[in-house]
Amino acid sequence: MEIYLIRHGDMAGDPHACYEPPVSGCLSVLGRQQVDALARALAEVRFDRVFSSPLGRAIQTAQPLASQSDAAIELLPWLTEWRPAPVMGECADADFESILAAAAKLRPEECWKTPAGEGTLEMAHRIICGFVKLMTQLGAPPGHGGYLLNDPDRPQRIALVAHGGSLGCLAAFLLGIPIRPYAPLALAQTGVARFTLEPRADVWYPLLHLPAPVPAAAAVAVADPALAVK
Repeated sequence: MEIYLIRHGDMAGDPHACYEPPVSGCLSVLGRQQVDALARALAEVRFDRVFSSPLGRAIQTAQPLASQSDAAIELLPWLTEWRPAPVMGECADADFESILAAAAKLRPEECWKTPAGEGTLEMAHRIICGFVKLMTQLGAPPGHGGYLLNDPDRPQRIALVAHGGSLGCLAAFLLGIPIRPYAPLALAQTGVARFTLEPRADVWYPLLHLPAPVPAAAAVAVADPALAVK
């Protein structure tokens, strides 16, 4: 099994609005260029399933990948990005990137606490439980610290298109790294992290492959855990 974690392109429009595909107008001109480059880089990659956060920028990034694979986009609400707390005073009505910049100056327990009450561990619970359920549905339930493939000879390649924060949390889980407010894996816009499940006896464990097959502008970097997700 192959698992691709793919971050969305540069966004435009409402960062919190949820949609059903197809969508347009959720990526900037730069974002559309990034996604075009990503689609070219992955032109030979065929996904069996394409999953996306319901936020527009993720769906629009997923659309060409799904089209190339003749796959429908399946929305996963648990992949939605966290929302920074409205701390900002003068930043309260600012653009999303300004809000993130202001939030980065806060202590983690302030930055990750939202009006809905979701903090670091709550977000991790949402994402990890959703992913474990998805893997079970795909015939790879968790077990013995890895995954137990119901049909090891059946190839599966899936894409999860989402956000820096939610994918960083998921990457930490796949790598067995303790959950922190700042992810250990920093994905650039349209960056890709590719995992395979490799066997050890009768258990399959995630293995991260770097670099992933993406353009230089869409690189993935292993970050110091003390650094914020970019």
